[in-house]
Amino acid sequence: MARRLTLKQHLEDAELRVERGQNRLDRQRQAVAALEQADRDAAKAKRYLRIFEKVLAIHVADRDRLIKELADRG
Repeated sequence: MARRLTLKQHLEDAELRVERGQNRLDRQRQAVAALEQADRDAAKAKRYLRIFEKVLAIHVADRDRLIKELADRG
């Protein structure tokens, strides 16, 4: 029972990381678009965008793993 509670807490944390990561990614996409629209150099912003995409993918995978582990424990 304690292990399931801990898993639920980890899942809540993971959900928060996914939400924050998605927000960060959305803002970075907007920044890239604004730079490109203003005909400015967006190379650095695009590098950050790729990093944020990779980090979000890690957070999503972690969240999905926790969801599966909780489901497996019933």
